[in-house]
Amino acid sequence: MAVHVFVGPSCPEPLVLHHPGFVLHGPVKHGDLFSAALAEGDVAVIVDGIYHHRLALRHKEILDVLARGITVIGAASIGALRAAELDGFGMIGVGRVHHWYRTGVFEGDDAVSVAHSETGSPAGLNTPLVNLHTAMLAGCDARVLGRDAAHRLMARLEREYYPLRTPERVLSLIKQCGETAFADWYEQRLAAEPDAFDQKRADAREAFALAERLDSPAQPSPPGVASGERDWRTEYHRRWRNRFATATPDLHHRLAYQQIFDPGFPDVWWDFLNGSSAAGAPADSDGFRGHVRHELGPVAVQWLDDPALRTRITAVICPLPDLADPREAKLLLRRESAEDRARVADWLDRMRQHLEARPARSLGQIREAVCTRLLARIWGVDTGSELAMECGRRGFASPRQAAGAFRPFALAYVSDQTARTAHTARTAETAPADPAAPAGPTAPAARKSGARGHV
Repeated sequence: MAVHVFVGPSCPEPLVLHHPGFVLHGPVKHGDLFSAALAEGDVAVIVDGIYHHRLALRHKEILDVLARGITVIGAASIGALRAAELDGFGMIGVGRVHHWYRTGVFEGDDAVSVAHSETGSPAGLNTPLVNLHTAMLAGCDARVLGRDAAHRLMARLEREYYPLRTPERVLSLIKQCGETAFADWYEQRLAAEPDAFDQKRADAREAFALAERLDSPAQPSPPGVASGERDWRTEYHRRWRNRFATATPDLHHRLAYQQIFDPGFPDVWWDFLNGSSAAGAPADSDGFRGHVRHELGPVAVQWLDDPALRTRITAVICPLPDLADPREAKLLLRRESAEDRARVADWLDRMRQHLEARPARSLGQIREAVCTRLLARIWGVDTGSELAMECGRRGFASPRQAAGAFRPFALAYVSDQTARTAHTARTAETAPADPAAPAGPTAPAARKSGARGHV
């Protein structure tokens, strides 16, 4: 059993090092919990997390971890928030901050929010509201602050944007509210004991102690789907798994390349539909045929045996593959060549370099209409109904989804096509009079499948 701890400014590293068996990670961010490093029987302690300027940890990522037989403990910061929301699904909440969220004392995530530098010391730049609440409770007990005054003071502090709640600003606001006695007492206590009211740190240490006691943790029941309940494993969850839980990086991009540029991919996709659990095959006694009958009716079964009519099925039944399943990944990438993998790596690297050199730009600025026009040209179809049908044949639920898959390749693809056109023009100008003379292109020739291919 391994204990994985996701922690940042709530608990400095020296305190965590008192637990030498822990596997230390930084604050948790979107995708981290899909890591294969977290195995069945392990414990994940979630304290701090990245958000605001990056994608935060989603609830379904925690449900996924629980379903894999991993005990999840949450405390102090985003861990307390997520535990308050998911304790009914098996996540374990620890500490006063978790209790305050469970009982409605706090609702907003700014109560635990801390601004900090991503480089150097992870120490927070502001004082979180939960720590100030702890100080006010202690002040009331010491009779230097009244209960009503504490409520008014907390209401004033809540109106302050969280990064601005620096220690100096907090003291100034307390004095502006007329609570000078509490301000003096609070300042003296912190001078004598800087961590006196650090509730987040106290809760984190409580979570660490619990994790150490779980030598053989009782595994929570995997959050499944009871009869009549909606399945939490949505398409978004599958997309996150495809991005973060696959055996190799950029596997979803490699599949997208095959979907877009391999003329034979429609046959690969049809085989996938007939053998994938995502399309209902193993779950039905009659496999994919039974799934089509159930979803589209008995008439649609006749379309299965007519290649010309299969597009009616693929236009409607378009499951998202699970690339974390090696069998499905192997089936979908069976026509991939070493040259394909090299080109995907090259094109993605060129796009990354382009965006790094231009921080104000993003993939989202490549318009969907531009992508769909290029896709229509690659596939040799019009941009209307033919494009939509071809998307279905290639495993895309819509032209919008296909455009999103194409965006990371757009820059390098257009650049290579432009260079290839220029090379062809130069070759034509200098070519010998013999029309049978070879013209050696600099870019790979388009693969053809009947009348279709990419150009």
